[in-house]
Amino acid sequence: MPANLPAEAKSKWKKVMDAKTPEEKLQALQEFLSAVPKHKGTERLRMQVTRQIAALKREIEERKKKKVGSGEHFFVEKEGDIQLVILGFPGSGKTSLFRCLTGKEEQAISSRKPVPGILTHNGVYFQVVDTPPILSGSSSGKLLALARNADALILAIDPTLDVYSQLDYLLRLLEGNRITVERPTAIVEIERRAMGGITIIGDLTNATTQDVISLLREYNICHAVVRIWGRATLDDIEEAVFGSYAYKPAVIVLTKVDLLDENALKSLGEKLRAAINLPVHFFTNTNCGSLNVEEVVSYIFRELNLIKVYTRNPKTGEVEKRPVVIRRGAKVIDVAKKIHSDLYKNFKYARIWSPRLVFSPQKVGREFVLEDGDIIEIVS
Repeated sequence: MPANLPAEAKSKWKKVMDAKTPEEKLQALQEFLSAVPKHKGTERLRMQVTRQIAALKREIEERKKKKVGSGEHFFVEKEGDIQLVILGFPGSGKTSLFRCLTGKEEQAISSRKPVPGILTHNGVYFQVVDTPPILSGSSSGKLLALARNADALILAIDPTLDVYSQLDYLLRLLEGNRITVERPTAIVEIERRAMGGITIIGDLTNATTQDVISLLREYNICHAVVRIWGRATLDDIEEAVFGSYAYKPAVIVLTKVDLLDENALKSLGEKLRAAINLPVHFFTNTNCGSLNVEEVVSYIFRELNLIKVYTRNPKTGEVEKRPVVIRRGAKVIDVAKKIHSDLYKNFKYARIWSPRLVFSPQKVGREFVLEDGDIIEIVS
């Protein structure tokens, strides 16, 4: 979607990227929007910028009203391997779902701030976060910041109410904050740097490296690392200049299903699966075993493109039961860095045990690409 922006607009976007404070960014966004011409090719961009301006105005207003030290803390520091955030409306049954997933039996789980808990499955630690209910107003901005920081989402839907209205509202809210739950053909991240020119990691389609460099220079981006998952067009690169979409794998969980007729529930599930390309699961609030946790976490694990590798102690020969969770395509040195900085800095070589190898163990270097189920012993 290149918006065919005039040079003036592209120049003003640089001021947006260079803004240091919310006030500076607000003014820069307003100036940028005024320079964007109104036509069909810019409709989506103008809508996104308008939403950013509205969000910044709310943020600035909230800061003025807050007293020092007051207010709820919404940020949840990640623990474990994968963070799942549950979103839903008041009375959606998400807190009952949270209790069943984590076993957290607090007498009064706060409805004003997020509450984390841990779900362990096949050695993988999932941090599940129950959130305050989605309400109209500024609180949704904080919830969506949680969603953007999460690895994946669970959308809790009350089937006794209008299911499609709930889903439509949630998905539009996410879309408006540049969060997508459907896997895009390409995911692009642009990391600006002080020097080094333009480096592209990943595949392009119908475009060359020089095309990308020329495009980014039009926005005064001369030094950056462009990371691509999938195959990106020049349109995808330009879209990422304005803030890349964050892909969050998601599952829909229909709660309170015991309140519906069995045939009506089956029909609803089939219609939902046909309408939206997301897994749909059923959950009875009074029965924790009603949810197929295996299917939920396996889907999320696959969609995040993760694998599990196991470390072996070079002194005792014992293999750790808890795996190291890494992105598919990760190398030996990535595991060393994740385990401890000393292993990364003083790395010599590693031994790998795997049925896919001609012989095990096999001595490998830092660039060896790992696969699911590999056992790794690092020597430093």
